[in-house]
Amino acid sequence: MRRGTPETPTGVPPMTDLPLDFEAFHRMHRPAYVAWAKTYLKHKADAEEAVDWAFEQLLTTWPEVLAKENPAAYAWQVMKHRTIDVARARGRRESLVETAVFETAALRKAVDPIGQLEESLNVVRAIEDLPERQRDVVVLLYLHGQSAREAADHLGISPAAVRSTARYARCRLRETLGLDKEGRADDVAR
Repeated sequence: MRRGTPETPTGVPPMTDLPLDFEAFHRMHRPAYVAWAKTYLKHKADAEEAVDWAFEQLLTTWPEVLAKENPAAYAWQVMKHRTIDVARARGRRESLVETAVFETAALRKAVDPIGQLEESLNVVRAIEDLPERQRDVVVLLYLHGQSAREAADHLGISPAAVRSTARYARCRLRETLGLDKEGRADDVAR
């Protein structure tokens, strides 16, 4: 396992020796990257390893990263690929369904906990089947509670694009789950 700290990516000098723009980028994005990776990997240590690995890769090519049309979008993809690599190295696949934690208010208050669990699993499966950008937006906004601005900063897109993507994702989820616009089961789907 890599031996980094939450503040310092593994194998890189202390933050004071790093380019200031890299240090700022690291501080801005690392917490969200770790949270996203943990959503898929389940264990915080695995998530931190994946993210630290991604930051090591970004640091070694930092001038080239900055020269890219959209450095934040590029870094997001590097982080996602490192997350997948760590999952495979652990003999797992990155999966919302496999790592979902259902300690939710809805489950605690449910009259029918088994029915609520099945419903929650169906929602998570539907999220997992969304196109990649929609899935990323849904995870950042609804599972991690980020604002459209925060999600936009991490994904390297505009807040308007985040809101639009979320709208399309919600429509697709309603359709997949057989719900009307208010979230009730559609009579046609039954």
